[in-house]
Amino acid sequence: MPTSRRRYRRRPTRPAARPDRERSRRRRALRRRGCGCWLLLFLALLAALWAWARPPRLRRLFSPGPRAIIIHHSASPPSVDGRPIDAEAIDAMHARRGFRTVYRGKVYHIGYHYVVLQDGTVQPGRPEGCIGAHARHLNDRSLGLCLVGNFSRAENPHGRQGPVRPPAAQLAALTDLCVRLARKYGISPRQVYRHSEVGQTACPGDGFPWREFQETLRQRLREP
Repeated sequence: MPTSRRRYRRRPTRPAARPDRERSRRRRALRRRGCGCWLLLFLALLAALWAWARPPRLRRLFSPGPRAIIIHHSASPPSVDGRPIDAEAIDAMHARRGFRTVYRGKVYHIGYHYVVLQDGTVQPGRPEGCIGAHARHLNDRSLGLCLVGNFSRAENPHGRQGPVRPPAAQLAALTDLCVRLARKYGISPRQVYRHSEVGQTACPGDGFPWREFQETLRQRLREP
């Protein structure tokens, strides 16, 4: 019995790609990839430039919060003509220097976030969420704490403007304040600076017991 044979049609084979066509195709693919990489790099540089140049309010908006604490002194006696140097007096002094910001509808002139008097009283300055005006390049990511007094031996020889070393009550109040803020914002003792460490100044003076203060701060922040 004759068997039927199936006839299979051969599929037409594509002609082999020419070497020059293959090379041009690869070049186009590489060119597209290169354009994409350059575009991503340009966008990254543009974002970095915008982040650096954007207004301070936007910097604080996009930042996780203060990352440092900066210690200052008022470089003044505790009182002048019988009037105490406190947060209100510093606010007036900073107003005369042109300091001004508006935060949640209220005007602030004082550049610090807290003022610590020599008797240990802690007075608020600008709110913690408001950018300070105390350390030029770190204002948007730091809190400024000011001790009332002049603790520079050169500017306050023989204690003519009050004690050259902060009184014990003032130091204790400053330590408590730093511990509270450090725990609140996750700031380590190494991120607590003197103004002189971040700016061209002698503030808070060579009479400030910095090593003693730092050691106490480290011990306190190791506490549970």
